[in-house]
Amino acid sequence: MTRLPALLTEPERTPAIITHLSPLAGLLLPTLGNVLGPLVAWLAFRDRSRALDDQGKEALNFQLSFWLYGLVVSVLAFALFSLGLIGGAVGAAAGTDLGGLAVLGSLSGFFLFFLPVLVVLGLVPFIFMIVAVVRVSAGQPYHYPLTIRFLR
Repeated sequence: MTRLPALLTEPERTPAIITHLSPLAGLLLPTLGNVLGPLVAWLAFRDRSRALDDQGKEALNFQLSFWLYGLVVSVLAFALFSLGLIGGAVGAAAGTDLGGLAVLGSLSGFFLFFLPVLVVLGLVPFIFMIVAVVRVSAGQPYHYPLTIRFLR
């Protein structure tokens, strides 16, 4: 059953804005700050109202989701890049010219696909965070897209 989102009251807006801006802690503590910021904000504000509890869960779920997406893409990029380098080394050891092509293919795959994907995975959360702050400052609750609901 889906419940209708309630408008945020004036006293709830500032804590909700702080909650949605808390992933900026990732600038001070890379890798985990963007998840720890919303977690601390949610734990601090969740008892004040149901709307703040919901917005804290939204921010935390979104950051956890994008952290997981980044982890999967990074592991995949590392595995495929490593396979290309191993293939290049094996090909070079075998004395064929295909070893150089494997290394070139691995590097081009990294720079043409995985690097742009990692840049997008870094920019998209920032853009959605700004949209969330604008919506919450207007008193409307925000629901992030592309989110896995770890906390309900």
